[in-house]
Amino acid sequence: MTESGLKLLLEKQQSLLKELLDFSQRQFAETDPVGLDNLLSQKDKCFEELQKVDSMLEKWHQKYNRPFQAEEEKLDQLIQDLMEKILLSEKEFEKIVGREKNAVSLQITQLGRQMQYRKDPGHQRPQIKNMKT
Repeated sequence: MTESGLKLLLEKQQSLLKELLDFSQRQFAETDPVGLDNLLSQKDKCFEELQKVDSMLEKWHQKYNRPFQAEEEKLDQLIQDLMEKILLSEKEFEKIVGREKNAVSLQITQLGRQMQYRKDPGHQRPQIKNMKT
């Protein structure tokens, strides 16, 4: 690890964040559960790589405690922007998943009520009597 390695680490972090943002955006369009699972798996791998780079950045900062140079400052700002975009994307996806989860819960509750209604002997179908006039 050298002092000039910071730029490489920041570029690697930026690259991984771009990839993560792409995965985050693609999850909105994925309708196949298997495809979504694959996408989430790829996101997990990308996140693991980001954690490794983050650890290396922390070690770099401990070893070379200095302010960013101009290029590094630009990379850091791009990284911050990417992180904000990823955060917004993930929050939106969480809202969608939450709404879908609530819709499924409501459907399950409704089915449970219907099943209970059918099982309850007091709620049998009304019987039509033959009336003679």
